[in-house]
This record gives sequence, C-alpha cells and structure tokens, in this order.
Amino acid sequence: MVKCNFKSITTPKLGNAIEENEDNILEPSKSEIQFDTLIRFAISDGATESSFSKEWSDFLVSGYKDKVFDKDSLSDTIKKISETWQSIVSNIELPWYAQQKAQTGALQTFLGVTINREESTYNAIAIGDCSLFQIRNDELIYSFPILNFEQFDSTPKLISSIPKYQKNLEELAEYTAKEIHPNDLIIIATDAIAAWIFKKKETGDKPWQDLSTLLNYEDYKTDFTNWLNNKRREHEIKNDDVTLILINFE
Repeated sequence: MVKCNFKSITTPKLGNAIEENEDNILEPSKSEIQFDTLIRFAISDGATESSFSKEWSDFLVSGYKDKVFDKDSLSDTIKKISETWQSIVSNIELPWYAQQKAQTGALQTFLGVTINREESTYNAIAIGDCSLFQIRNDELIYSFPILNFEQFDSTPKLISSIPKYQKNLEELAEYTAKEIHPNDLIIIATDAIAAWIFKKKETGDKPWQDLSTLLNYEDYKTDFTNWLNNKRREHEIKNDDVTLILINFE
C-alpha cells in the first residue's frame, strides 16, 4: 500500500484578516493518512462578490468527505449541499439589501482528489480553475484541469449555491484518473498560486522545488506567507486568497 504525507496552507489576500479568507480546504486526519485506503483532499475558492461565499466553500469541501461526486450523482449531491447552505443563511437576520444579495447565492470553484493507496491511483473532479499538478522525477508530467497559463481568465467555471442559477453542472465538471508512482509529488492549488506555477514552468523553471522547500521548513506557514506576500508586492502572484497542498508519496 502506497504511503504518503502532506503539507497544506491557506492564507487570505495581503491586507485581509484570516476570517476574510474565502478559500476552504479538506485534508485527512493523522489516522486517516496512516490507515485508510481512500484518502480525500479538496479545495474551494470563492468568488469575492458573492454572498456567504465562505460558508458555501466550507460546505463544498466538507461534503466531499462523505458524499458522492461522480457524474451520475453530482447534481443531487450539490443540491443537498445547497439545501444546507440555504437553511443556514435563511436563519441569519440580515438587512434587506443583504437579503437580496444572499438570494443570488454564492459561487465557488472546486477541486476534489481521492487517493486509493491500495491501487496506487487517484481520481479527481474539478469545476473551475483550481489546479492539480503531478510531478515525477522532478518534471511536471500532468496537470488538471488547466493545461497552461493562458487558460486562466476572469470567468472560471463556478458552482452556485442556488440550484436554479446553476446551468449544465455535469458539463462544467471535469474528471480524471491517474496512477501514482513512488516518489511522485501531487500539488493542489487555487488559481493565484497555480497560475504562478504555470508561468514559472513555461520559462523553464521548476517552481515545485521552491514550494517543497518552503513547506519543509519548521515554521513553514510563516515562511510561506512571508514569501507569498513578497511575490504579491512584486506583482508576480495575484493578490488573492491562496490555498496549497503538497502530497508526497513513498
């Protein structure tokens, strides 16, 4: 059975408080990463202009832990998650203008990855521009669903928390399944840091080396945040919420 370990971080925009981070993350517990055959990771990135985006993001990644996200079940799964979101939002007292905004719903990109340690495989679902990178022998061998830097734009595919506003969900969702080899590295990233990875890769760099080094430091969350904020100030990375997971296999 393949062994793996991971490091993760999620951080708000430069200048924002931690509670303003509209990204969310699902990661396995220590016992799950050690003993479970199936290990699940998920990230979600909220559209800032939408209402209660943080809550919708949280429900999506939490739902990936115990709900079915395959093609046949996706619509029903998202509908059930949206009912939970709507029940929470409807019980919050809001001024009339906030009520109107809440009625338009929240919007998210999403990426979920399930690792099968017994079969040395993984499968993934993506809606939008959260990205997965598979590194082998220090080379990028696969990316999903984004293939290059030029594919990032201001109108990614999104999941709505209001079903009546969600069109063609099954067509928006993309799926993949791949094998895992010993010493592979899988990176899961929201769009700002994913775009930087592609940009550096296209100039001949190996940005996964920098990320692996940063996340191996003892105080890696502080070190990564300082590094990221410098990149933001230099306009090398867009000032957006950032979520990153690095999964190493043995």
